[in-house]
Amino acid sequence: MQEKSQRNSSNRPFWHALKRGFHRRRIGNRGTGFECFIWRGKPGPALVLNAATHGDEYEGPTFLHELVRDWRPKALTGTVVAIPVLNEDAFLAGRRCAESDGKNLARVFPGNASGTRTERIAHLFRTRVLRFADYYADFHSAGAAYEILPWVGYMMTDDADVLEGQRKMARCFDRYWCWGAPGLPGRTLSAAAELGVPAIYTESRGCGAVAQEDLEVLRRSTMRLLKAFGFVPGRVRLTAQEATRESGDKHEAHLQWQHPAPCDGLVVDVAPIGTKRKKGQPLCGVQPLTGGKTIRVNAMRSGTVVFIRRQRSIRKGESLGTVVPLP
Repeated sequence: MQEKSQRNSSNRPFWHALKRGFHRRRIGNRGTGFECFIWRGKPGPALVLNAATHGDEYEGPTFLHELVRDWRPKALTGTVVAIPVLNEDAFLAGRRCAESDGKNLARVFPGNASGTRTERIAHLFRTRVLRFADYYADFHSAGAAYEILPWVGYMMTDDADVLEGQRKMARCFDRYWCWGAPGLPGRTLSAAAELGVPAIYTESRGCGAVAQEDLEVLRRSTMRLLKAFGFVPGRVRLTAQEATRESGDKHEAHLQWQHPAPCDGLVVDVAPIGTKRKKGQPLCGVQPLTGGKTIRVNAMRSGTVVFIRRQRSIRKGESLGTVVPLP
């Protein structure tokens, strides 16, 4: 609660003096920073949208650059801030993590003003942007090496008002299944939780590509969110997704933890995304580089395959996939 009171103190966001209309501002400098695009309307809440927290995830940047290019609302209440590429270092290298320090931006929050480049970006984003948000959405995807059964998610919290706000935000993305799970430290959403900001994230299909179906969902759902929370005129009918899971297992949504590769090798016999697996049934196999028999990796629980390795080369310990017991 202390963090939330600080957001409403005399400190003001960098956009407070901007006139109504569309603006571009850079936060930081060319070495460490990111481009912000701001739509200012009548006094009201602030919505922050960002993508490319990881550098090999392209659906979010594609959608947000479309929004920057095309969206000029005739009526707007509040402020919308879009950051299409938060992690420029990783994005320009086409890698999940930053090239300069090898760190994962979604593991270093709240960041460090005197730290490595990735830690400085986290600190800049949290202190200059996120702490002034009333709502927040982070657009992710499976990246270049994996494929995802697309979902919208949020962190479970004991703050009833924040949780209900997050559920409402998630229902705007009604064409994705919904996943609520305990938070893990270092994420953008864990930073939002510390600040008392209702926050969601989306996970698009990935595979290093941009599926038109995902772009359409991001376009439609973001417009629904803007209407549902009063940023633009209009009404939307919000209903729960066909599949919604809220879990108390802190490891369940930690994708990189599950089904680790038993050795360096070649991934084979991959289970199709969206298919069912019972506990103990094959998820995929790994052919060791040293030769010998393929090592079969079995599902650690029964459920639906929602995350699977598509890049065929893999190092020991890297995740092969995730199975979730969807209702």
